[in-house]
Amino acid sequence: MEQGRITAIAVDDEVNPRKLLQVLLDWHSLGIEFIGEASNGNEALDLIDAVRPNIVFTDINMPYMDGLELAKQVRERDPFIKVVILTAYPEFEYAKQSVKIGVHDFLLKPLQPDVLRKLAVDLKEVIEKETVHWNEYRKIQTELLENTLELKEKFLMDLLVGTSSNGEQLNRRFDYFFGESLRSCFSVAILDFQSEPNVEEERRLNLSMGCKRAVEFLVHEREGIHVLQDNGGRVVMISWDKAIELESLGEQAIRIIKDKLGCQATVGVGGVCNNLPMVKKSYKEALEALRYGKLFGGDQVISFGEDIRLVNYSTDLKQSDTEEIIFFIKTGLKDQAVKSIDKLFQSLEPSDGTANEHMYSLGVHFISMLNLAMSELGFTQLRSNLLNGALYNRMFGCRTTSDLSQFLSKLAEDTADYVQGTRMKKTNQIVHDILAYLTDEFRNPEVSLGSVSQKFHLNSSYLSRIFKQEIGQGFTDYLLKLRIDEAVKLMNEADWKAYQIAEKVGIKDPYYFSHRFKKVTGVSIQEYKRTSQK
Repeated sequence: MEQGRITAIAVDDEVNPRKLLQVLLDWHSLGIEFIGEASNGNEALDLIDAVRPNIVFTDINMPYMDGLELAKQVRERDPFIKVVILTAYPEFEYAKQSVKIGVHDFLLKPLQPDVLRKLAVDLKEVIEKETVHWNEYRKIQTELLENTLELKEKFLMDLLVGTSSNGEQLNRRFDYFFGESLRSCFSVAILDFQSEPNVEEERRLNLSMGCKRAVEFLVHEREGIHVLQDNGGRVVMISWDKAIELESLGEQAIRIIKDKLGCQATVGVGGVCNNLPMVKKSYKEALEALRYGKLFGGDQVISFGEDIRLVNYSTDLKQSDTEEIIFFIKTGLKDQAVKSIDKLFQSLEPSDGTANEHMYSLGVHFISMLNLAMSELGFTQLRSNLLNGALYNRMFGCRTTSDLSQFLSKLAEDTADYVQGTRMKKTNQIVHDILAYLTDEFRNPEVSLGSVSQKFHLNSSYLSRIFKQEIGQGFTDYLLKLRIDEAVKLMNEADWKAYQIAEKVGIKDPYYFSHRFKKVTGVSIQEYKRTSQK
C-alpha cells in the first residue's frame, strides 16, 4: 500500500450494486479509492493478483464462486486483505456463521450510508495500524539482515570469551543464527601471521585482512564453520561439524598466505568440546597452541593435547611473569625460561629484609606452579626425583636474589630438558609403533595417513609432522616406497600383470600404480621387466 492510500475493489454479478457502492459515500474524503471491479469470484481473484487492494467488497451470491469461497481464497493468498460480505437479510445469519474464513465484516442489503461510513472509518483505522506495525517489523527485519554478520560475530565472541554460561540461552541463540540442531562437536582454530619487525601499521592491517580472506576462501562453500576476527585481530575458525578437519584447513591457509601474501602464519587448534559453554575452553587451548607454534618460528599447525597442555584452565589469558616462565619450561624452551627468570629477579631491590621475604615468596610460588604444571603433564617421576620437599630447603639456603635466580634457572633448565626428552621419547615410540604397523599392513588398500591417524588416536597434521621429523620422509612417500619395493619383489618372483601387482601391494588404481612406479624407480613397469629378464 502506498503511503496514505487505501484501495478497494467491488465484486458483484450485477452492475448496478457495484456502481451504487462506489457512489454512496465520498470515498476520496475518507482516504479510500476504488481501483477496480469484478463480476464474479474468478475475475476477482485475477484482479486481486493484479492490483493488490486493501479491501474487497463482495456480494455473497454469485455464479461460479460465491462470496464466502472468495473470502476463503483471498485469506489464503493474503490474510492482510480485508473482505466485507454484502448480503441480503435471509442470508445474513448464515453468512455470520462463516466468520472463521477470515471475513472482516458483513453489510446487510440494502446498504445504508451511515452504516457504510462507520465501517469505512473502522477499516481505515485497522488497515493503517496494521501498516504501521508491518512497516516497523520490516524495518527491524531489514536492520537485522543488514547486521546479521555483526550480530553473529558478537554472539561468537561471547562464546569465545565466555560472557554467558547459560547453556539453554546459548543454544537458542546458536539455532537462531545458524539454524543447526546438532551441537555436539565444537572446536576452535586460530591463525595469526608473523611480519617483519617495525612493519608499518597499514601493511599490518592489509596482512590481517588478507589472512582473513584466505581462510574465508577456503571455507566459503562449507557448512558448519564460521570465520571471524577476535579482539586481537587474529583469524578464528569455529567449527561445529566433526567432518571438518581444522588442522588440514590450517595447513592449506598457511600455504596460501605464504604464497599470496609473502609472510609466515601459524595455526593453533583447540580440543573438541561437546557443548557451547565449553567453546571458550577450546579457544583458550587454541591460543596456547598458537603461542607455542609462534615461538618455534611459525609455518605450522599446532594441535592442543598432542603438542602441549594448559597448566590451569581457570587462569586468565593474560599470563603473569611466573606463568610465562612455566610456559617456556613445559614447551622445552629453556633459554627463554632462563632469560625470563633473570629479568624477573633483576626487578627486585638489593637484598634487605623485605626484599628477601619477597624473593622467597616468589620462589615458593614458582616451585608450586612448576609442580602443578608437571602434575598436569603427568610427569610423576620428575616430581619425585627433582621437585620434592628437599627442593624448598635448598631454596631457603639462597641468601641473595642472585643466588636464588641461579638456583631457579638451573631448576628450569633441568625440568625443560626432562620435558623435552620425555616428549622426544614419546614421539619416537609413536613413530616406531607406526612403522611396525605399516610393515605389517601396507598391503591393505585402506591404509592411509587418515586411517593410521585414527588408529593411533592422532590428528593427521600432527602425525604427518612428527613422522617427517623422525624419518626424514613424508608419511605418504614412505608408504608408497614400501608398496613399490614390494611390487619390485613380486616382479622378480613371477610374471604378474601390472593390475595384479597393484592389487597385491594395496593400490587400487593400476594406472596410478604405473605412474607412481616410474616416479619411484625411474623406469616404467615394462622397462623394468625387460631389464630384469636379461
